[in-house]
Amino acid sequence: MTATDVFDRFHLYSFADKFIIEPRNKTGVLASDSYLEIDRNLGDLKLQRAYEHPIPIAEGDVMPIYGIIGIIRLVSGYHLIVIKKADLIGTINDSEVYHVAETAVLPYSKSTLHLTERQKWFQKHFQDMIQLVLATTGFYYSTSYDLTHSLQWLAENASPNFRQLPMMERANPRFVWNRHLTSQLSVNQEFARYTLPIMHGFVGIRKCIVRGSSFKLAVISRRSIHRAGVRFYMRGTDLSGNSANFVESEQIVEFDRAQDPLQRTLTSMLQMRGSIPLFWSQKPNLRWQPLPCLRPADDQIDAYVRHMKLQQLNYGGRHIVNLVNTKGREKGIGGELERVTVQANLDFVRYVGFDFHKECKSLNWDRLHILQAMLDKEILEFGFFYSHPGDPSRNRYQTGYIRTNCMDCLDRTNVVQAMFAKDSLRHQLIYLGIIDPSTQSLEEVPDFAYLFKNLWADNGDECSKQYAGTGALKTDFTRVGKRTVNGAMADGVNAVTRYFKNNFLDGYRQDAIDLFLGNVVVDPSNLPTTFEESVFNFNKNGGAIVGAIFSAAMMMLCVLVSENITATLFWFLVFIAFMCFIYINGEEFVCRPRLKQD
Repeated sequence: MTATDVFDRFHLYSFADKFIIEPRNKTGVLASDSYLEIDRNLGDLKLQRAYEHPIPIAEGDVMPIYGIIGIIRLVSGYHLIVIKKADLIGTINDSEVYHVAETAVLPYSKSTLHLTERQKWFQKHFQDMIQLVLATTGFYYSTSYDLTHSLQWLAENASPNFRQLPMMERANPRFVWNRHLTSQLSVNQEFARYTLPIMHGFVGIRKCIVRGSSFKLAVISRRSIHRAGVRFYMRGTDLSGNSANFVESEQIVEFDRAQDPLQRTLTSMLQMRGSIPLFWSQKPNLRWQPLPCLRPADDQIDAYVRHMKLQQLNYGGRHIVNLVNTKGREKGIGGELERVTVQANLDFVRYVGFDFHKECKSLNWDRLHILQAMLDKEILEFGFFYSHPGDPSRNRYQTGYIRTNCMDCLDRTNVVQAMFAKDSLRHQLIYLGIIDPSTQSLEEVPDFAYLFKNLWADNGDECSKQYAGTGALKTDFTRVGKRTVNGAMADGVNAVTRYFKNNFLDGYRQDAIDLFLGNVVVDPSNLPTTFEESVFNFNKNGGAIVGAIFSAAMMMLCVLVSENITATLFWFLVFIAFMCFIYINGEEFVCRPRLKQD
């Protein structure tokens, strides 16, 4: 551990008037002669010397914790968020990477007696929201490895002075999900070793053996905090060029030649996904697939150019791979993206359209080789990052990047990104001398191909759960290389689950994410009235729901008790009328965000 690394473990002592956070190492031994003290009444933070202010251990409760996620203000006051349990995922370049498994939200205030009943209601709901976000899978951290930057970025930009900065200060703010929560800790350099950057997305690390050579294969997917949210409530770009559901995925190979860490080489390949970079929306409205709506008053070229220039700043030249349908409800937005790309005529962008469902219809997914053939040359030209052991001047760099999108940037995108990663990985393993240059496909090494497919399928599942609420569709192709009946049935279950969650739960989940990221700040003296709204209000919408429930109950009574066909038919028609009204006005009946409007 260096002087800039975050402490590995802590003991959290809870007293009536303060929290004390005492650094420990992995074995539980004291790691510092100082500790962090948080005043529960005033909210002040300060470091104390243990020999000057010994901890009164016998007077408080102690909880071993893995780290501090941050501090958030809710209605009753400030709350400390800590990691109670974390699972070791593996190591990258000798640094351990953990997945957050269990958290605790600890209020500074010892009771809510000072709150009104309305404030108590808000306090409970806001705290439940924070717990909901924390319960989402996919929060990762390392106390010594920068998960938020790619290997190539670190090689090109990380000077010795940069590496001496505290972890939170050198982390990429686009991918630090607790940056807002750590604002009180970040203002003081003394707290740097207590401040842990948390990344949201996926990290998978696998040990591999291919033809006698052992190495590690890792996939890191970093979810952006900009336009973060859920499937139908976050689409397109904002005025700054940030796209919804933007995820940077890095595939890393760590290879020790002759099993010697001193001869370690690292290679990586980077690719991105993100919502179609235009101004558009697709609000849920009880329909199976709501029609996407382009905003005609907005300048779509400006939205596109802002996004692509932002990507050029962050990455460089790129190709857009657009997988949306050229017919049906997706035609308009897919065609608009193609039109805008041609009209903008940016010299660092190339557009590639591929109607995934048309080309691969009837489960004929072998036709994906058409897309692969279209980009084989570019993938080879773009290359990958290679870190030479001991001689940075001999490094090689990835010079171009592929940005893939479908409508959700989930299911079709997962399949295609895994295909691109597989092709790049073959080139990486050939370059490292692990496989022979004559190897045409990783399928020639079946055990490794199986491991690779499942790693990328796990990545797709995790990214999908975070955005859409279920695992990804079409993962059977990613896992086994073909569509299966069981996979199609699982897709059906996931699709129905998505429909329910997207229509009846996701507005609340969007509010929770906005609260967690600081897009909404709680003001106890000015609580939002919109948050208390319900579809069960005394208006036409509430009346329609009550009418539908009442008519359904009367219909069942007629069937079960009176057996009156005429009455049954009457109440059935009344029920259908109410349901038609609800369906036609579906956008008024779904669960919508209440705290912040996009």
